[in-house]
Formats: sequence, structure tokens, C-alpha cells
Amino acid sequence: MKQTLNPQFACGVGLLGAAVLLLAVWPNIAQNTPPEQRVSFPLSVSENSRYLVDSKGLPFLIKGDSPWEIAWQLTKADAEKYLENRRLKGFNAILVDGVPYSEWSDHVKETDRAGHNPFVTPGDFSTPNDAYFSHLEWLVETAGAKGILVLLMPADLGSRGAKFATKDGMWYQEYKSNGPIKCYQYGRYLGQRFSKHPNVLWVLGGDRDPRDVQEHIEEMARGLEETAPKQLKTYHAGARSSSLFFHDAPWLDINMSYGYSDPYRFVLMDYLLQPAKPVFLGESGYEGENLDERGGSPQRVRRQAYWAILSGACGHMYGSKAWGFRPGWEDSLDSPGAIHMSHLDSFFQSLPWHRLVPETEHAVLMAGFGRGTDRAITAWIPDGSLAITYMPSTRKVLVDLKRFNRKVDARWFDPTTGKYAPIEGSPFANTTQREFTPREKNGGGDSDFLLVLSTAHK
Repeated sequence: MKQTLNPQFACGVGLLGAAVLLLAVWPNIAQNTPPEQRVSFPLSVSENSRYLVDSKGLPFLIKGDSPWEIAWQLTKADAEKYLENRRLKGFNAILVDGVPYSEWSDHVKETDRAGHNPFVTPGDFSTPNDAYFSHLEWLVETAGAKGILVLLMPADLGSRGAKFATKDGMWYQEYKSNGPIKCYQYGRYLGQRFSKHPNVLWVLGGDRDPRDVQEHIEEMARGLEETAPKQLKTYHAGARSSSLFFHDAPWLDINMSYGYSDPYRFVLMDYLLQPAKPVFLGESGYEGENLDERGGSPQRVRRQAYWAILSGACGHMYGSKAWGFRPGWEDSLDSPGAIHMSHLDSFFQSLPWHRLVPETEHAVLMAGFGRGTDRAITAWIPDGSLAITYMPSTRKVLVDLKRFNRKVDARWFDPTTGKYAPIEGSPFANTTQREFTPREKNGGGDSDFLLVLSTAHK
């Protein structure tokens, strides 16, 4: 684990339902300064192993997007356009496949826009093509200049789903044909090439549990550790989390959680593990894609983001149908969900989010929990200064105000507009229990809200 001395923290959250109930103590919202003014790479793990910090020791909340195919689908001009758009919306991380793939090809014709294959001998991990990786390096540098962390995947294993049946994954067969030794060599090459870029976090695997290529993954990680020991590393599993396979591995610095219908369960599972390691929600539903339980609506992507952070995650990855940069991808840049992520950025940057812990005992939120995809999540600071509840839908909730250390300021936060609304009668005495009910609809026409409860100034 790469660790550094840090402010005291416990990153966590509470569930509440389709409305976001945010209990927060600090009433003033910080300025939404551009990410590059806030972060100083490289990142490391906090002293209490709950979140990431930059080189100045400041907490870094991962607020990412998932432009998986940006390295080979876009021109440099379009890549810069995309990155600047994300920077201005408060995104500070991107999740990127390092090498091109096609579920239906043999990897021979997979190149970047300049015609460079990532390997001189296609599919051979021991023959990396410097011309291809020079462009990937440009992308990493450009992102870094904008204060953006690049979560970089060496070679995507790929899903086992029917869509990938002809190749049984994206690079899965090539992992097997190359063997552990070449995977180790490839890891060393990548580490040597990218170790000078402080804004890289390596994501091994790719949408698949390791199973029969676990040794291959471990050898690739060993190569990266030997040549880029200061860069953080994680694993993208096929379901639930990296912790199921590599939690105790010395090279795994942060767990990557993965889930669709109720990802808060898997985030909290990782948060409660010992020894403690940070966890972030690495993939969930994508806006505008799969209009079912896996994705679709702006409310869906808001819900999973607030759920994750309030359940103990030190960040989350948003996604949209622009991930593959098919014709019309620009239309997704300013989608409602992407704009709502900028409100999430402002919201958490104004609060001591790194001190939050998941409130799992129902000591603060006593009733109105909901279940499944309507679950309300609560996180609080145990000294009684702040509590936040996200509710996916409007409902009456019961809060024990005696858990706070003095009078309680109560406000609703609308995740679709980024605006607070005071609650009539606030501040409330911290001597009783009290019910709170948000209005029926938020500014976006949905019914999710955050209840922010914070101790009032004396």
C-alpha cells in the first residue's frame, strides 16, 4: 500500500431512498475551482487507508467518467475537447482501455487512428509498439495537465457474456496464449514507459474474474510494481469487487467495486474488510444506455454515485453511451446526468467528505430506509457534527437529533439543480427525534433528494 500522512477520515455513507437525504453541518459551499487547481499528483493512500490524498496530503475524491475507447477512437483535437468538457464539469478521473480491442476480431487489424497496432507482432505482449504507446502517453500527459487522473487498463480481459462468445472476451485468449512470463514483461514495459506520469492508476483485468489467468494477472502486476512502484493499482473483476480475489495482495492499493442494481452493498462490503483499503465504485449503470436496471436515466446515475460515496467509497465512475465514441458521441457530453455530476462535485467539495463513515446501525436515520433500488443511505461524522442521507424517492424519514452535538441546521439539497433549500423551523434542538419529508419533485422532475443535517453555529 502506498500511504502518506493524512487528515483523519472515515469515508462513508448512509442509504435513504429515491430522495437524497443529506445531513450536513457546513452550510457554506466552497467554490467549484477547476480540478487542476485542487490536485497535486501523485496520489497515495491516506494514513487510515480509507481514501486517496494528493502529494500535499489533501483528500482526493474520485469523480470519474468512462471514455473506454478514447485512446484509439478520437483525434487529438477531439480528445482534448472531451477532456476539457469533463474538467469543466468537475470530473477529475477517466477510465481508459490502454489497447484497442474488438470482440469479433483476432486483434490483427486493431489500431489507433494513425494505423499503429499496440504490438509489433499483433497479440504478442512481448512486442509493444512504441509508436502506438507514444500516442497513449500523449493522452495521459494531456489529462494530467488538466488535473485528471487516468485509470489505465493494460489489456481488457473482457466479459464472458454472449456478445463476446466468438472470442470469449476481448484480450482473454491473448493472456492465455502469451502466458505469465510475457504478461510480466508487458507489465514491466508499461511501468517503465508510464512511471514518469504521476496521474496514472493501473486497472488490471477487465470485466472478468481472474480464474484461470490469475497467475497472468499477478505477474503483470509484479512487472508494474517493479518498474512503477509508486503508482496505485487495482483490479476490475467481472462482478462485485477486486477484493474477492486480490484484497490481501500487496500490489492492490485500492478496491474497485462493480454492480448495477444496488452497488451500495458491494461498496459497504469492501469498506468493512480488514485490513482496510480504500474502495471506489468503478462501474455501474451508464446514462442513456440499457433502459433497464443496468442504466438509462439521469436519476439512475445520480443514485449510484451518492449511494457509493455515502456507503464508504472514496469516489465513483460515471458512464454514458459515449464510452465507445460512436457517431453522435458529442451529444452525450452535456447530458443531464453529466451536468448533475458537476453538482455532486460542488456538493462534496464543500463538505469534509473524507471524515464521513457509513451509518449502518440506524442510530441517526431511524425509519424510512426503503430497500433494494429504493434504499436510503446515510453517512455521518461520529462527533455529531454532520450527517447526510440520500433518498432515491420521496418519503418520510425519522432522524434522531440527539446524536448531534448541538442545535441542528437542516436543509434539502436538490441533486438536479445543485441548490439547497432550508427546512422550516431550522435550526432544531438536539433533544428529540424528528421527521423530515422532502417536496414531491426535484428540479429535474424526479424525487431524489439529499437531507443535510449539520450542527448550527453557536
